[in-house]
Amino acid sequence: MSIQDKSTSLEKTIRGRYSFPMIISLKRILATGAAIAGLFLSTQAIAANSDPRALGTFKDWQAYTWLENGSKVCYMLSRPNKSLPQNVKRGDIYLMVTYRPKSRSKEEVSHVTGYTYKNKSTVDIVVGKRKFKLATDGDVAWIPEGESDAKLISAMRRGSKLIVKGRSSRGTLTTDSYSLQGFTAAHKQIRKSCS
Repeated sequence: MSIQDKSTSLEKTIRGRYSFPMIISLKRILATGAAIAGLFLSTQAIAANSDPRALGTFKDWQAYTWLENGSKVCYMLSRPNKSLPQNVKRGDIYLMVTYRPKSRSKEEVSHVTGYTYKNKSTVDIVVGKRKFKLATDGDVAWIPEGESDAKLISAMRRGSKLIVKGRSSRGTLTTDSYSLQGFTAAHKQIRKSCS
């Protein structure tokens, strides 16, 4: 598969999964009984969105933009350069920062792990000497509500490597290592493109 084919495949994968943080945000806001209505609205929003447009590749990070309900949204992502254990079958794995300038939370960090996380588990992220805990739902982990994505993003801008440790619903402990080379340049690009 060529680099262009991989990039197109990745864009399609991200577009299919991209609304998941939006669904999580709705779940946080809506009462349990209204969550189904929020999911329905999210599904309709996906249909009204444009295809992602590449903003560039910055060493180990790729940046994109697209329209979500008429508002410009930017995001950047990277795939792990090492995943352990190697003998475990997993789907797509990537780390993403989403920038929605018109949203209350503006920036969100999320990790898609390629398997279903253990129910009510947390994920550990280490950047240098800094440690962060992420909440999980399905195959996605994110900074828990009420905590700041900005602290993790700041550590990522200063770091050179990021490690994610999580546990699958089957009990398997996985470790994904990411390079942070190009993170700062990609982060500047998504902020510039969506400002």
